[in-house]
Amino acid sequence: MHFGHEFTADLALFWCEDCRIVQTQHDVEVNEYYRDYRYTVSASTFAQKFMQRLAQETVRRFGVRSGDIVIEIGSGDGFQLSCFQTLGMRVLGFEPSQELTSHAQNIGVPTIQTLFNCAGVDQIPTNMRPVHVVLLTYTFDHLPDPRSFLELVSRVLDPDRGLLIMEVHDLAKIVARREVSLFEHEHTIYLTAKTMQRLLKGCNFRLLSTDLLPESERRGNSLLIVAAPISNSRHVVTFASSQQDSILEQWNSFDQFSDEVSQGIDRFRDYLRRKQQAGIRVAGYGAGGRGVITLAMAGISPTEMIYLCDQNSALYGFFTPVTHIPIVNPDHVYLELVSELVVFSYAYLDEIRQHLRRFVEDGGRLTSILELI
Repeated sequence: MHFGHEFTADLALFWCEDCRIVQTQHDVEVNEYYRDYRYTVSASTFAQKFMQRLAQETVRRFGVRSGDIVIEIGSGDGFQLSCFQTLGMRVLGFEPSQELTSHAQNIGVPTIQTLFNCAGVDQIPTNMRPVHVVLLTYTFDHLPDPRSFLELVSRVLDPDRGLLIMEVHDLAKIVARREVSLFEHEHTIYLTAKTMQRLLKGCNFRLLSTDLLPESERRGNSLLIVAAPISNSRHVVTFASSQQDSILEQWNSFDQFSDEVSQGIDRFRDYLRRKQQAGIRVAGYGAGGRGVITLAMAGISPTEMIYLCDQNSALYGFFTPVTHIPIVNPDHVYLELVSELVVFSYAYLDEIRQHLRRFVEDGGRLTSILELI
């Protein structure tokens, strides 16, 4: 694909006066997109620890037993399911990406290359029904029809012992941090704990907990949900909604958010241009949605941000859409010197600092994007 010919499209978001959920209204064909999907975070030691702790705490707090069935939707390269395997669970992944499915199968994690739809559900072996845990991490908010998905989960989940565990982007944190970069075409809904509770209740689930793991062990603006069928009364409900969730039940909160986002993007753009004018070379870290969309919204050029580092080797040799900034290995900082890295993947800042310790010791600066917007 030539520069200037990338796919771009405006994104409109809507707020429902009835359910209070922020959502998109466009239909995107995702089969081809996810078939070639390569994004994975399991190379990160922080992400690995998160996945290990999620499995451990699920077993500890909710009585999941050795031999129980765990299914993950959007299971990626299989690392999360391997954590449950280590604890004695029987696992099965659903993953549309051919490359990630192959990787999971190669490490011994049974994975079906398909979306979790009616046809996919029928591929669950009879000896793996009913399912005791259905897990999705940053997948539920990609689904075009969340209610139909929850109905499918109800068909396979054990009504007495079953758990539904989901990690989504927390709209309350997006607003508080002005992280408009998380509004992407592949996301269809944006939830707070309160709107999630309402959605689950309408589909015969009850929200049990949002504190399966402490904030310090979670990624980005994670909202980590544990739910169970309403028929399952064996678990105690510990969830309580926050004041911020209640604030976002009102439309005027989003008017204010819009103004704050515009001001934050202006601050980021001005920051990089002042650096350039002063002759200070700046690069970035994190070629995921946060980096790509923030750069595009601010209209940053390759002269203002020299390159963008990322640990995902599948991205090397490519350029960011719209802004055309080259994506490189993090060790590139020792080949093409810069004075500062703006870190878009801020949840991994401590890990990045450790990885680039020599860069920091030599005077290089790491700046979280949250400090700039």
